Amino acid sequence: MKRTFKVALIGCGVISKNHLAALSKIDCAEVVALCDVKKEKAEARATEFGIDCKIYTDYIKMLDESTPDAVHVCTPHYLHAPMTLEALRRDIFVFLEKPTCISQGELAELIEAEKRSRASVCVCFQNRFSPSVIKALRLAREDGGARSGYASVFWDRGEKYYTESGWRGSYATEGGGVMINQAIHAIDLLCVFLGAPKALKAKISNYHLEGIIEVEDSCDGIVYHGDDKTSSFYATTAARGVNSTVVYMVTENHKIEVRNYKLFVDGAPVETDEHENYIGKACYGNGHDALIDLFYEAVSSGDSMPVTLENSRAALDLLLAAYRSEGKLVEIGN
Repeated sequence: MKRTFKVALIGCGVISKNHLAALSKIDCAEVVALCDVKKEKAEARATEFGIDCKIYTDYIKMLDESTPDAVHVCTPHYLHAPMTLEALRRDIFVFLEKPTCISQGELAELIEAEKRSRASVCVCFQNRFSPSVIKALRLAREDGGARSGYASVFWDRGEKYYTESGWRGSYATEGGGVMINQAIHAIDLLCVFLGAPKALKAKISNYHLEGIIEVEDSCDGIVYHGDDKTSSFYATTAARGVNSTVVYMVTENHKIEVRNYKLFVDGAPVETDEHENYIGKACYGNGHDALIDLFYEAVSSGDSMPVTLENSRAALDLLLAAYRSEGKLVEIGN
């Protein structure tokens, strides 16, 4: 008989809905606890998804009392590392929302803690597992791999998005702006297609929320991936009335584009298994279901996580380098 895993979730904000919706489809996962500093938010999520579980406002108490096999960390960015460390110390598997953390020091600490734990971490880069991206990657590999590419992220985020959150818009708590929050998925895909970044030149700007947030609302740059492969990117939250992401790759014979959740090859649409019952934003496609299912398969089998701390670090390395660059070449290394 297949084992049922006890699952806890920390942070019952917007993104928790994606996780709970995916968990509701997994037979081997039983949500036994929800935690949020605002008790009413956790209670509302339990009611929304028909979950009969304990409600906590203290995540340490939750980890100790509910003794979950796995925990989903869906909290503000600055809490990702300390909460994951506490789970690993208790040998609890972690499904961790992006970004993994907000500094290289935190990432190194997480990697070392995972080595000492009987549990491991899966990072939520769910866009890798959308049908359009999977097919795009296969087509690129069949044509010898991507040689160059670009990513563009046009997002609409106004003043209230930051001022009402209590943590967004600050380097200390969000870790950055558009790059670490909205653009990180597209940046991750650039690295999946072209390899880990070796160096970059980039500039950050704050165009439409100057004086309101200290982080960037826009960033552009060029990335050197090695083997003479390059990519470029532009990301902004100053776009009004639109949320759009494009990842574009050039192979020897083709131009492959993932435009929001749709795939195009040489400008022509290509059918995939993408469906329209989206968990979260349609422009991200469907990946949460697949990745969370793979996470529990790995927990059950003991196999490597589908997105590990090590193979997810390229995006964090890239965006942290972009913050340091100021238009100058910055080398990126382990």
